[in-house]
Amino acid sequence: MQSGWSVGILMIAMGGLSIGGFGAQHPPTKVGWVIAGLLIAGGALLFLRKPFAWWIGLGAAAITLVSGFVAQAGKPQWALPTPPLLAIVVGLYLVFRLLMARAYFYKKREPS
Repeated sequence: MQSGWSVGILMIAMGGLSIGGFGAQHPPTKVGWVIAGLLIAGGALLFLRKPFAWWIGLGAAAITLVSGFVAQAGKPQWALPTPPLLAIVVGLYLVFRLLMARAYFYKKREPS
């Protein structure tokens, strides 16, 4: 449960499915495209297993979480085109999984 690649796959899937129209409540706005791009880029960078990738992934997950709360507050144009509760739950899950996997990205590697 502490590997970064499984979180990366989930981030890429969430970003791709949200702009692909799966479960979308409305067409994606420019902000929705940006958030989805951040999720996809952050998820792809997690495969590098570098500390900066962890920070970018954590930022993208936090933005997803906040955008779900913004959509729930009545501003769906500032969020992913998914149901707000889905963005909140997935954002929370991503943040917690990345916090659990922090040691995976900061692990000392032995020289070869």
